[in-house]
Amino acid sequence: MKTRQSCVYEPLPLSSVKLGTDFINTALNMHILLAADFSQAKVMDQLRQLRSGDRVHCLDVRQFQVAKALLKEWRWANILVLLLGPGNQVIEQYKYQANEQQQAHRTQHRQDQEQVVQALEKVFAHCKQVGLQVVSFSDGLVVVPEHLASDPMALSSPDALGVNDCEAYTTITEQLET
Repeated sequence: MKTRQSCVYEPLPLSSVKLGTDFINTALNMHILLAADFSQAKVMDQLRQLRSGDRVHCLDVRQFQVAKALLKEWRWANILVLLLGPGNQVIEQYKYQANEQQQAHRTQHRQDQEQVVQALEKVFAHCKQVGLQVVSFSDGLVVVPEHLASDPMALSSPDALGVNDCEAYTTITEQLET
């Protein structure tokens, strides 16, 4: 399949996979075509979009080596990197294989992330429903009535309740300083 786009979603026929979560995961597999003129930063940005089962198509040996090295460094399993030659023939391929323990840990970590995101979304939805706003203030979070959220003075008033983030919240500025 020839394309000039950097990302292509390939729908699979319904008869080739079973329905349910497995179908959705398989049907939305993506392949990324890395152009020979992509910088290493652009290659990294493209690779960060990948999920298990996706493919990377490289037309240039250097891009293939960069993609292979990054996936090995990141230990991302079940992503196929293909070096394509004339007529889109596969010249070389690479797929990182994580051991079962690493894969199980990564899967559990992903499930934990998804649960945390769902819990936060429920909390934010409840805040919206009851007219509260969560605001990043100084190096933490405060909860204030919605009508006071844009008033900097209100953020340090008794109307603002600080959130005990258990050191799980940080700002990007704090991350860059360390």
